Amino acid sequence: MALKEVVKKVESSKSFKQFIKSHPDYFLAHCFSMLVEGEKEKGAKKQDIKWELGYYSLKTDKIVVFETEPKINMRPEEDAFKKEGIIKKLDIAKVKISISKALKVCDELVDKKYPNRSITKKIIILQNLDKQIYNITLVTLSFDILNIRIDAITGEVLSDNIQSIMGLGRKDLPPSA
Repeated sequence: MALKEVVKKVESSKSFKQFIKSHPDYFLAHCFSMLVEGEKEKGAKKQDIKWELGYYSLKTDKIVVFETEPKINMRPEEDAFKKEGIIKKLDIAKVKISISKALKVCDELVDKKYPNRSITKKIIILQNLDKQIYNITLVTLSFDILNIRIDAITGEVLSDNIQSIMGLGRKDLPPSA
């Protein structure tokens, strides 16, 4: 099922309608999925991705997530995970590039620029960071994290960078004795 159809399915569900009726200030902020190589993509179509849709309120600074599989389920409200600033509304109508196309762009970039990396997980977030983007993080077998941002309207790679998981947070560790 295409992502726009997933959003429509969630927003037409009984649980979403009940929630939004009493919380009209919440808006779609992100679409999230995680794919484990060898588990999801073999034997399943890429459009069968399990999405979680996050709805955010500026007023409360809270987020509510709707799971889409196996059925639509609303998780309890929680604090928004963000850096400074506000979370912007995701305009799903502006998204022109499918997740399949975005993942293909990622695969091509990895093959060209990072050819010796074996991907084990793909963490996908569609969000508005001043424009609608696919913010895709790839985890490799060698414990590297490759982050690729793709414009969800044009399919253009906006940025890519790689770092070792082992080096994350090292600057915060006290010097060893």
